[in-house]
Formats: sequence, structure tokens, C-alpha cells
Amino acid sequence: MIFDSRITPIRRDLASAAYKAIVKRKKYVNAKLATVKSTFSPLYSNKGSKLSTQLLYGEECDVFETKNGWSWIQSRRDNYVGYTPSINLTRKTYKPNSKVISLRTVIYTKPDIKSATKGYLSFNSLVEVIKIKGKYSLIKNLGWCPSLDLVNVKSSKFNHIDLSKQYLDTPYLWGGRDSMGIDCSGLIQNLHQINNRPFPRDTDMQEIFVTNEVKYEKDLKAGDLVFWKGHVAMMIDNLNIIHANAFHMKTAIEPLGTAKKRILKSNGKIKKLGRL
Repeated sequence: MIFDSRITPIRRDLASAAYKAIVKRKKYVNAKLATVKSTFSPLYSNKGSKLSTQLLYGEECDVFETKNGWSWIQSRRDNYVGYTPSINLTRKTYKPNSKVISLRTVIYTKPDIKSATKGYLSFNSLVEVIKIKGKYSLIKNLGWCPSLDLVNVKSSKFNHIDLSKQYLDTPYLWGGRDSMGIDCSGLIQNLHQINNRPFPRDTDMQEIFVTNEVKYEKDLKAGDLVFWKGHVAMMIDNLNIIHANAFHMKTAIEPLGTAKKRILKSNGKIKKLGRL
């Protein structure tokens, strides 16, 4: 039986106890729940490999092994498996009741814009608000942020197009999901997750996940997805796309026709037009 190693917690020497009856391994482990306590935590398929993805603040994961400063985990939000620095995780239990809806929100030590800052959180981060004072919300174990940057965690039906434009000029980063650097599939995943919709991480996974296919380019409309080999973009109207890409080295808007001609040379023809 072949498993996708990106989303299956099975190694040669170790596997999740959930697979005990399916595969033979030297050791089976029952996972321990942890939560990301840093602004983001990088995830690698192997220690020292290129960045695979990032987990955002407040996202939960199952921990199967902690050793030498690294934890081998599986994200509960998109099932991605890999190694992340243990220092970025906590065993404290969070109960997220809000999520970050702005591209980035600043964290303050006090409910005052003149107070010292403690960092930032990015769009799609999950937080537990325990107190509101004036225009500010207190995030448990962290600090204060403007309440305007948050919405109820159950809120959905946000406009993908409006939200995507917040990312314009955000630097391109292979494997990125954070507001300081993002890749093509990370952008699309964030936009769908904010609407409480399960959505896979990588382009090939997303292409399979989107089963409703648009047959002709002339029928494309805002929100539809365009897939190439290794790349994805979203239509913002019937002619233009928005995508995080390595040509502009940022998130940019351009005509689909222009992108098609350029991407043909590197990624080939469009593989699929999809609609959710």
C-alpha cells in the first residue's frame, strides 16, 4: 500500500498508532496534542530539507516524537506531516474563539497603540480572546490587538477576492503561509480556510480536491482556480488572476492571458480550471 508521506504520519522506524493494523513498524505512538505558540512555525519533511509549509499561531497538531529540539508532527488543520522546532509548540490547551481577518495584526503589551509591541499575528491565525477593553482584545497568553483585526472563529462567507487583495505585494516564499512571505498554494489555502472550509496544502492536492471543473476559459468567473503543474492562481474577475509567484517574487494581479504565455515556458499548459 502506498501512502502520501506529506499527509501520513508513517516513518521507517515510527508510525502513528492509528496505522498499527495496516503497516509494520518498530514503534507505534499515540499522539499528544500541541498548539503553535509562535507567530508561525516552519514545517520540514526532513530536518534540514527545504521548507514544506508553515503552521500559524493557534493551529493544533499531533506530536508523535520530540527529540533534540525537534518535534515530528501532523497538523490537524490540513494533515500535513513534518518536523518543526519544539520551542514553537505548547501543551497548553487553547479554545480559539476568534481568528485574524486582516493581513497582519500587531500585538501590544497594553490596550494602547503607544504601548510596547510584542510581535504580530497573520491572517488566518486562531486566537482565544479572554477580554475586551475599548477597541482592543486580549489574546490569552499573548497580548492585546485591535479588535477590528479579529472576527468570530465561526464566521464564514467572506469574499475571497477582497481578502486576497490584502496580500498584494506580499513577498513570495516557497512553503510560506505567513503574511511576511507566502507561496501560491499557501495563499489559496488561507483564503478557503478562513471560511472554515477544509482545504489541502499543495497545488497537486488542491487540483484533486476541486472536483467541479470549468470547461472553457470564457466561462471563468471571480473565485475560480486555475491550475498548472506546480502552480495555482485565482480569478479576481473573468479576465485577471491573483497569485503568489516567483516571476514577480510577490503576490500580484495580472491578465490570465499574459500569465499563460509566460508560465507555458516553465510549467506547461493549464491543467485544470476549477470552481468550488
